[in-house]
Amino acid sequence: MSKLTEAYTFKLARIALIKKRDHFIEKLIPRRCMVVSVGLILAGLSIPVLMVLQLLSITFLLGFVSLALVATGGVLALIFCGEL
Repeated sequence: MSKLTEAYTFKLARIALIKKRDHFIEKLIPRRCMVVSVGLILAGLSIPVLMVLQLLSITFLLGFVSLALVATGGVLALIFCGEL
């Protein structure tokens, strides 16, 4: 029984390592706003590719929508990164 209780005692070094690990993982996970802005950019770039592959019909409306998506995603990415 003493082995079981010894395993559950907190050690300061372990707590410090866990905090560093959690901080590292938090830095790796992107924020939701950045995921949305990159998604807009990728959606705007994929529409012309689909038009070139003739999976979508070539229209000015789809070209304008893709331009608007890329521009909106780019501006949002710059705002969320803190550049603007």
